[in-house]
Amino acid sequence: MTQQMKIVDKIKEDLAHYASREHTPVSFAFVARMLLLTPGFQFVFAWRIQEALFRVPLVGRILRRIVWWFSCLLFGSEIALAANVDGGLYVPHPYGIVVGDSEIGKRVTLLQHITIGRKDHSDRGRPRIEDGASLMAGCVVLGSITVGSNSMIGANAVVLKDVPPNSIAVGAPAKILPRSDVSPKSQDELQGLASEVA
Repeated sequence: MTQQMKIVDKIKEDLAHYASREHTPVSFAFVARMLLLTPGFQFVFAWRIQEALFRVPLVGRILRRIVWWFSCLLFGSEIALAANVDGGLYVPHPYGIVVGDSEIGKRVTLLQHITIGRKDHSDRGRPRIEDGASLMAGCVVLGSITVGSNSMIGANAVVLKDVPPNSIAVGAPAKILPRSDVSPKSQDELQGLASEVA
């Protein structure tokens, strides 16, 4: 999935996701602003550079690790070298994020201070975040689990089991709610969370 996709295509999808969040077309001015003035996109772009460097014969692994190290220092966030990240990644606030060995699908949203990874050293599986999922600030996703497509993980939720597609996970440990079963009060709360992302 992620391995075969060209880096340029992934960057185009990243830009498209950022543009859709701002309700603006992808123009030269928009791309320049993303590259020069938007830390979130710069963090994502640094990851794409790492992916591209990995494909360079002989010295690629070393160069990638050097860029990864500088990226960790600059943003205070980390995406593990072993992670697979599809196009359309949206990270508006790239601070305090730790993404371990995992699979990240297309058009995924990651907010600040989230953790994705294994439960412990004996856990050999890897989390999978499917297309269109949104992870709100401070949430934790641990273990060999799947967060289904178009699902939302609420702020500060701790997710230790699979989240079905089109669901919401809230609380610690997380309680799973289908989006159609969310109460009006919960919908208002989630709308507030979504507005943080937009």
